[in-house]
Amino acid sequence: MYRVGVIGLGSIAARYSTPSDAHPYCHVGGIRLCDATELVAVADMSAERRDEFAKTWGPVFPDGFRYYETDREMLENEQLDIVAVCVRGPFHFAVMQKALKADIRAIFLEKPAGCSLHEVDEMTRVAESRGIPTVVDYSRHWAPHLIRLQSLVADGLVGQVQSVIGYCGGTILSFAIHTTDLICQFAGYDPISVAAHISTGGGEMPAGYEPEPAIVGASIRFASGVQGFHVGNHGKAPAFAVDVLGTEGQLRCGIYTGTVLLDKDGKRVDNATLDLPPNESVFKVAYQQIADHLGGGPAPHCSGADYMAVNEIGFATIESGLTGETVAIPCARRDRLIWANG
Repeated sequence: MYRVGVIGLGSIAARYSTPSDAHPYCHVGGIRLCDATELVAVADMSAERRDEFAKTWGPVFPDGFRYYETDREMLENEQLDIVAVCVRGPFHFAVMQKALKADIRAIFLEKPAGCSLHEVDEMTRVAESRGIPTVVDYSRHWAPHLIRLQSLVADGLVGQVQSVIGYCGGTILSFAIHTTDLICQFAGYDPISVAAHISTGGGEMPAGYEPEPAIVGASIRFASGVQGFHVGNHGKAPAFAVDVLGTEGQLRCGIYTGTVLLDKDGKRVDNATLDLPPNESVFKVAYQQIADHLGGGPAPHCSGADYMAVNEIGFATIESGLTGETVAIPCARRDRLIWANG
């Protein structure tokens, strides 16, 4: 069993679901259901959050776990294999610096990975130098049917992929980036440029930060020749859905929409032929991938170069929207600091 510690007890860590949910959408629920992981420690500065967590989740962990007020205290006192970093985005960089100095084996980092490309670069550099795999939580990615469809598309389900259209509005790094990853899941993780329109945010920001914009729309070119389109708030499809258009058919899928496969003549294909797996907690699937990797298996999804590609698209979207220019990837401007508080 791999020992897990969670830093930050907010919504995505433990509050979006309860122990009674069959497919919990939170880290703690996934850790609990994964046969290869055990929760041994949690840290949060809020006594109220720790008390709430103890009342909700404590009864379903018979072996118990230890509570800490700070991440530093937990990292110094626990022998952990995996650390889940679930604090708000502007605090990721500071927490990651401490986690990467600890004697751990893997990190599951919430999105947004960082508030600038420089932060993401530095976290990635240190993690790679220490041999610590880092996975970024684009959580919808791990829906079992989407992983199955990703494999089928790679094997030619719709022929050669020509375009992938993703649907999701909202802030670019804190919310819509789930769909950025979903586009890459079917188009590939080799983006070369972005041309985008955005809606700029407002309000007072901490010193040095700019407000996080929302996406109106973006065109993403991939080295493979695939064309990606990210449709923002004007899209008619449910959020976190994609249309995959190929030479031999097209596919619509997502986490909140039904799977529809059409052949090259526009005739609907029976989903029974796809052998789609039953639903599971996306966090259970993600933690199992991390555990499998620590046991000698392949790299988890949304790790390494893959999460880097998604972040390049996200920050290039912002840069293109602000400058009115098509932005080449890798993005030259890496120090723009965005208050990405998702």
